Amino acid sequence: MAPAPSAGDPAVLPELTGDQARRLLDAVVGVASDLSLPDVLRRIVESATRLGGARYGALGVLDEGGDELGEFLVTGLDAEAQRTIGTHPTGKGVLGLLIAQPDAVRLPDIRLHPRSYGFPPQHPPMHSFLGVPIRVGGAVFGNLYLADKVDAPEFTSGDEQVVVALAAAAGVAVEKARRYRDSRRREQWLEAANAITPALL
Repeated sequence: MAPAPSAGDPAVLPELTGDQARRLLDAVVGVASDLSLPDVLRRIVESATRLGGARYGALGVLDEGGDELGEFLVTGLDAEAQRTIGTHPTGKGVLGLLIAQPDAVRLPDIRLHPRSYGFPPQHPPMHSFLGVPIRVGGAVFGNLYLADKVDAPEFTSGDEQVVVALAAAAGVAVEKARRYRDSRRREQWLEAANAITPALL
């Protein structure tokens, strides 16, 4: 008998209320409307933060080795706050949980977790936490991190399911943007080669 699907399985769509379904659809359409990879990533983290009702959101993109965060996009903090905090995290502490085991993580208070360490002194205090992996082509591309549920003490299972569903759609959008980027690079190389060839001849 096949194992029952888990809430962290990106193939599993949650049972949504009418309002949740509408907001999720709006978010998916917004994320998929761009072909520029940086714009897609920005839309993903902003949409996840809105859907989850979080004060802070971040998207960590794994480096080539897949064991650290090579890129880190943030929402909820202005440029001055980000400058004060300093270098972006590389995936230690609680953020590393999703790197070591890419499944959804939901915590009522991140400060109480045994791996809660590494926050710079200037970092704003954070309490509730939700982390969800983003997979592209079956491989983990990065992770969505949400902190501080705005209208409740912690994130709910419903929040987790909605963000997991968004992450599944986000993976498709990232793959599409990557293909577009690669095709544009090929076109530019061909254009450059066509321009250079007559000069060489």
